[in-house]
Amino acid sequence: MQALLKNIEAFIQKEALFTRQDRLVVAVSGGLDSVVLCHILLALGYRIELAHMNFGLRGEESDRDEKFVQQLAADWKLVVHTKRINPGRDGKKGNIQEWARQERYTWLQEIIQPKNTGSTSRQKAYILTAHHADDQAETILLNLFRGSGIAGLSGMLPSRNGLCRPLLMVEKEALEAYAKQEQLSWVEDSSNATDKYTRNKIRHQLIPLVKEINKDGILRMYQNSRNLQSLAAYADEKMTRTLKKLVHINGEEQWLPIRQWKLLKGARYILFEWLYPLGFSPEQVEQAIGLMESQTGQYIRQGSYLLLKNREWLVLSPKKEEEQEWVVLEEEQGTVRFAGGELSWTSQPYAGQALPADAATAVLDAARVEFPLLLRRWKAGDYFYPLGMRKKKKIARFLIDQKISRLDKEKIWLLETGKRICWLAGQRPDDRFKVTTSTTRVILFQLNTGL
Repeated sequence: MQALLKNIEAFIQKEALFTRQDRLVVAVSGGLDSVVLCHILLALGYRIELAHMNFGLRGEESDRDEKFVQQLAADWKLVVHTKRINPGRDGKKGNIQEWARQERYTWLQEIIQPKNTGSTSRQKAYILTAHHADDQAETILLNLFRGSGIAGLSGMLPSRNGLCRPLLMVEKEALEAYAKQEQLSWVEDSSNATDKYTRNKIRHQLIPLVKEINKDGILRMYQNSRNLQSLAAYADEKMTRTLKKLVHINGEEQWLPIRQWKLLKGARYILFEWLYPLGFSPEQVEQAIGLMESQTGQYIRQGSYLLLKNREWLVLSPKKEEEQEWVVLEEEQGTVRFAGGELSWTSQPYAGQALPADAATAVLDAARVEFPLLLRRWKAGDYFYPLGMRKKKKIARFLIDQKISRLDKEKIWLLETGKRICWLAGQRPDDRFKVTTSTTRVILFQLNTGL
């Protein structure tokens, strides 16, 4: 086992994970992996603390695990941190494994945060987990089946944001052999025996097959993961530069020019890396490619994001639907209700007849208005050409000149065709869309804010 200890120590030093002067808090479930990690760190001369969270998901078994970790800390004379959490009371949502993971890491981060004691100590603190090479292989396969970019296929990093994995290059079999030789005790989690979870299916069915095909298959996957991590870091740097040049930022919106995107090498991957981190699935990224060939106004929703086709652009808006910062108007709708009230519109021939002239109504030259339209809140930097003026004017200045109160400013919406504002709703149309002697058809917009 001395060879194993030497290899782990060498890995810690090579990856610069932590030192013997640092504060090390080990996440301990009570299972074989975390118990072995603690024993190895102590054997190597590191000072550690234990941390265990009891989710109460397995009843008496969960309480047994907590007591085991507390007794382990007492036997080894170590500081131990424990916390109990109730899934029902504490607001569990969605996937229970993901919820538990988030709760655990949030709590662990709280433990290692410097206490406000007035001390000037610069001691660094890290969270340690017992993830090993088999876990890495599981993660890579899981991400492969889910669909992910290079980062997902490269698996877990040895260290990131204060979390270290000193066993990442060690196979599970080596840990089992170590536990047997050192006569260590641990507890078994019954939920690990079921194939209810996808990761467990991979562990029980695919990992043995990998080892059958190649006895060194797990280590080969680990080595490949390190190569992919280097590639991911390089690609991320290139991707950041490419997207910075390609994507136009307009407030909280991101505008991607479709024609320029199509000329890029690796265009599909660039689109994937733009959307996937925001929660778009691989299938939705494919839909986004199809969206580029669709009509203006088509869109995809993902969580709090809207991806809209607007002429030669894909527009990404990080706005929640309930906040309703914008609404897409299709010509055939005729009316739409939104946060600011109700907007209706009709198209009719024009032959010089008198037109409505109140602020709540806008009559525009239909030939200059292209559907679908965008109804949105105005924002800083917006400008238009107020009816009767040949020069553009920032909306912020226009509203000041009109002596609109600050509260009322927040209630004002505008109508946009393409990337041009055609009406500051309830205030004034844009001069570029006014009715002229050559106009043969008009669109009449009516705003009702009294709903």
